Amino acid sequence: MFNKKQLGLFVLLFGIATGFAQSNDCNFMISGRVTDGDTQLPLSGVSVTIMPGNRSIKTDGHGFYRSQSLCKGTYTLTFKSLGFENKVLQLDLKKNETLNVSMQHGNIVLHDVEVVGHKPVHRSTARTTTLNSEQLEESRGAVLGDALSKIAGVSTLKTGNSIVKPVINGMHSNRVLILNNGIRQEGQQWGSEHAPEIDPFIAKELTVIKGAEGVRYGADALGGVVMVSPAPLQIDGPLSGEVNIVGASNGRIGTAAATLNGSIQGIKGFGWRAQGSIKKGGNIKSADYYLGNTGVNELNFSGAIAYNTTSTKYELYYSHFNTELGILESSHIGTVEDIQARIAYGRPFEKYDFTYSIKPPRQRVTHDLAKLKAHKDLDNGASLDVQYAFQRNHRQEFDLRRNAADDKKPMMDLVLTTQSLDVTYDHLHENGLRSLFGINGLMQINNNTPGTGTTPLIPNYDSYNIGVFAVERLIKRNYELEAGLRYDFKYFDAAGYRYDYSQFNENGGLDLNYFTGTRRFHNISGSIGAVWHLTSQLDLRSNLGLAWRAPSANELNSDGLHHGAAIYEVGNPDMKSEQGYKWVNSLSYNTPKLTVNLDIYGQYVSNYIYAQPNPDSVRRTIRGTFPVFVYEQTNASFWGIDFSGSYALTNQLTYSANIAIVRAKDERNGTYLPYIPGDRIDHNLRWSFTDNNGHWSKPFLQIGHRFVAKQTRYQEDSDYTSPPPSYHLFDAVAGIKYRMAKQSLGLNISVDNLTNNLYKEYMNRFRYYAHEMGRNITVRLFYNF
Repeated sequence: MFNKKQLGLFVLLFGIATGFAQSNDCNFMISGRVTDGDTQLPLSGVSVTIMPGNRSIKTDGHGFYRSQSLCKGTYTLTFKSLGFENKVLQLDLKKNETLNVSMQHGNIVLHDVEVVGHKPVHRSTARTTTLNSEQLEESRGAVLGDALSKIAGVSTLKTGNSIVKPVINGMHSNRVLILNNGIRQEGQQWGSEHAPEIDPFIAKELTVIKGAEGVRYGADALGGVVMVSPAPLQIDGPLSGEVNIVGASNGRIGTAAATLNGSIQGIKGFGWRAQGSIKKGGNIKSADYYLGNTGVNELNFSGAIAYNTTSTKYELYYSHFNTELGILESSHIGTVEDIQARIAYGRPFEKYDFTYSIKPPRQRVTHDLAKLKAHKDLDNGASLDVQYAFQRNHRQEFDLRRNAADDKKPMMDLVLTTQSLDVTYDHLHENGLRSLFGINGLMQINNNTPGTGTTPLIPNYDSYNIGVFAVERLIKRNYELEAGLRYDFKYFDAAGYRYDYSQFNENGGLDLNYFTGTRRFHNISGSIGAVWHLTSQLDLRSNLGLAWRAPSANELNSDGLHHGAAIYEVGNPDMKSEQGYKWVNSLSYNTPKLTVNLDIYGQYVSNYIYAQPNPDSVRRTIRGTFPVFVYEQTNASFWGIDFSGSYALTNQLTYSANIAIVRAKDERNGTYLPYIPGDRIDHNLRWSFTDNNGHWSKPFLQIGHRFVAKQTRYQEDSDYTSPPPSYHLFDAVAGIKYRMAKQSLGLNISVDNLTNNLYKEYMNRFRYYAHEMGRNITVRLFYNF
């Protein structure tokens, strides 16, 4: 007879043996590809349900699907996609099977829902958040940075109200990489008042990746990545499009945008899109006074064509961005006494009226981007992408001159041209392993246009970058694993002018010395991460990333007045590269009633570069007197929590909230870092009224509240003034749609700063001189056909 211990051991061994035997019989796989029966193009997003077991998967961007760990037996597979007839197949599974499926169009094909093959799919273990279509509709007319601030952990760095840069977990500018339609956006993004030169109306999706994503996207992605993605081009579809008209009360801003999509009859697989927008605004008003010279003019357009075959896609894209921005007039000051008095007063001494005219100080920026991409699906389930891009960024900054006739001559005139070539190979193996290999090359030339009559703030320079990377990703039913490695090399050759601070010349001034020099930077990036699908509703992910960034031209060589920012900047030619280690842990829980997303992150950056205000010094120039910011380096640590969630209180009433907390510290000196966002919470109640099943649909009303705490982690006497107090903002938005067969008309009305609060934001560089925007009523009208 067995005693209890022997019996327990026997049961354990029997269970292991049985499980092993079952695993041998339950280790089969069904895979294949789904294509359009008419065009033979791969279909992405097709829902594949496998019974018994009720497994549900979707095809990827190349039309492929895969289901593993299946037992022997008979299965029923159902393929569903909007606009296509359902397809049901039975399969007697005795070995690994490849099942390719061709789907036929249904009797009713909705032209405004196009399923397009070869769609790029972002795959990463890092936290990824995408603004949905409703959020984009409700932010139409806003600048890119303000639209992104709807995501927990994303705030903004402002220079006035029209110049907004995204801040991810406390990091901004060159530490946040922006991909514009798959291309690294390369402009003069080093400036705090250099907003991304991107038309927000291009985007159908705005995605933020919170992680040190240096492996996939290259150096500079220490803080995260922003992906601006247009809608996929429709293939062989009828003419469609949308029109947006936006009017805002504050600044009396008017914006109009239109998009047309179509194909050419007789050329199967061909699609095209044309898009454009125009914007005009005048002086912004705070709660009780106008901000002088804060108007904006904008004219943008883009076009794209694509040709698809069963296994290839060719795409040509071009965009032009053109903006003229006024710079707050009261930020340009004449004397030392005047600057001190203005900062102490906290608002302009002058009284301004509303006007659309823009005068110096102002900026004029144009950005051209052209892209040519070829995609090939290979026979082994892999794909090859080759992408070439050309960008030209022309930035002019104007200021008042002694001779008013010269005001039309820019004080700064920079032309940056960038060429890039990206080659990637993506291979999905039969065992669930996905391999991604790539090589990236980038060449930049920056030139100061002669004739400004001023000493250039940024030198002329040539920069050459090359990087190679590999990412391995293992996808199983209950977990995903990923590891990547990258190497980058950068060559930087500059020529310009700097002042000699070692001694004064015979006139009591500083000598201006010409310099040349080259710098070489190289380093590795790495990442390792995992996703655990604990239940069908609960996911846990962890990602550790290593990324680096070479110092930019202004951090190395600037020495002069930055007119747009109204500050005097001093760089350091001996700067070292930054290197950051970021660990992000995320928990996601999703049910029809409750959604919760929690991110906890920590980051350490060695040789962190920042612009330190020097309150003991101001710099007199011919133009006036300005605050001095000196670029310094230290070792810095960041950590924080991002929370977003929603709960359906009833079928019509939903509560949602975003909370962001970030901490940052100078580890070398044991002090706080400047310009780190304060703690904030955004929360709202949304009533989604029941549709009446008629033409009217999706009526809603939403009331929101934002609280931003005072930044108390601040080093005394390290800035020209202490951080402003905390503030509360209330807003409201309501909307409805009217559907007419294949067309829809939408109306959206929002009120920001509902109570017309007079407040300042710590992350606004012009908080020294003025308050934020007051109440703003925006009306959005959009028409889809």
